[in-house]
Amino acid sequence: MQKSLRFLTFSLVAALSLPANAAVVDRVAAVLDRQVLTVSEISQMVELRFFPREPKQAQDEYRRAVLEALIAQALRFRDVERFGAQDIPKDSIEARLREIAGRFASPAEFDAAVARAELTQDEVRALVKRQLQVEAYIQERFAPMIFVSTEEIETYYNGPWTAQRRARGLAVPPLSEVREEIRAALKSSRLQEEIERWTSQLRARANVDIYAWR
Repeated sequence: MQKSLRFLTFSLVAALSLPANAAVVDRVAAVLDRQVLTVSEISQMVELRFFPREPKQAQDEYRRAVLEALIAQALRFRDVERFGAQDIPKDSIEARLREIAGRFASPAEFDAAVARAELTQDEVRALVKRQLQVEAYIQERFAPMIFVSTEEIETYYNGPWTAQRRARGLAVPPLSEVREEIRAALKSSRLQEEIERWTSQLRARANVDIYAWR
């Protein structure tokens, strides 16, 4: 199959032009309405370690997880585009780029992975920027709606939080010392629930077909 364009990985980035004489043979990994994700996009993301990998996660499982992440990001970015994507400061982009590079043993290994993925550093920055645009949208839309009450903090402290500390053989400090830590943890958990609910709604309204991830 010949293409004049190839998608930048992460599914939500505009296609990049290839040389006119380039012939690309690829397989369709998934189709979201009319948007195509390819197996090579998954391979690029795996090569870059763009998404964190769970400890002891098998390669096949990781590739499937990467595909699901690409689908989720593509659906989310549609909403971002509808309301207007925020500009992202260069410092934030560079900080996230360093975070990704930190998943490799050395900067040289990261650079080699970028080369194997057939991307430039600027193309990786474009991927990072769009990821951060989605995250900024989430913070603006969902985070302000999340409220954690004093009672909820106390209930969590007296229940799961204390039980987990004791199970690990750790001391249980007074609630006054960890109140804000628990508040942040509960807010983070609630935010993740909102993100998952929102993504499920987006997916239900789209036509998503999965074909391959390896």
